[in-house]
Amino acid sequence: MDTLPGFNFFLSNKRDNKPLLAINTEAALQDSPISSFFTSKLGGANCDFSTVGNSYHFRIKEDENYLLTKIDPEVNSFYAKMQLTGLCKDSWLYIACKLLFGIAALPCQTVSIHSSAVMIHGKSILFLGESGTGKSTQTGLWLNHLPNTELLNDDSPFIRVETDGNIRVYGSPWSGKTPCYKNISTPIVAFVRLSQAPYNRIRRLKGAEAIGALLPSFPFSLFHEKKLAESIYSIVSQTLRQTPVYHLECLPDAGAVELVYSTLIQDRFL
Repeated sequence: MDTLPGFNFFLSNKRDNKPLLAINTEAALQDSPISSFFTSKLGGANCDFSTVGNSYHFRIKEDENYLLTKIDPEVNSFYAKMQLTGLCKDSWLYIACKLLFGIAALPCQTVSIHSSAVMIHGKSILFLGESGTGKSTQTGLWLNHLPNTELLNDDSPFIRVETDGNIRVYGSPWSGKTPCYKNISTPIVAFVRLSQAPYNRIRRLKGAEAIGALLPSFPFSLFHEKKLAESIYSIVSQTLRQTPVYHLECLPDAGAVELVYSTLIQDRFL
């Protein structure tokens, strides 16, 4: 747990039900060449994601050091085996757990979204954008300029389609460089995709524009496998029926905060 500091805020003593995801970190797995549907780099390490039958396989490898995981679906749950060999970095375990939980959560209509989420009046606004576009800056401005605001998560909250059809956002153990780990959830007011500009301007997106603004913020690696991608598309479809999406061209100033806040009030979402 020392290598996963955010997890301490989500500990539970409940043992009534079978867990959604169980991870065995002392499994013996065979490292062998795999045909990946997604590959990426993590520093000097190679990451490979693949399927074998109904199992998902994930590997992070650098020289002779590697982390292997295999996750299998069971009845209403998932079981994962993990093997760490050599000098594995803490970040590898952090990322592997996020991927494993991300796969297990999808059948529950739950998926992580790359965003910075700020709470106000018991609801959350999620700022979207590529790294460096100012998501954390905007939520920080909300905290500084609007009373009764609070940061929910600064990198990877989870959104969920509840059994009653409503959409909520949940805090998670993955909050990027900002240690913000809140085991709570709220309804979502809106998604706001950011673009830097020498002025402040906002407009609501609909149809294909709204889809295009939302999709890039979901886990890129999961879109490369058909079943996982279909689950994400289902969540996106249900989310867009209820939740507005805006595009904010903005400066990093209080004027951007006031523009979004007043627009959401005017559109009767706040």
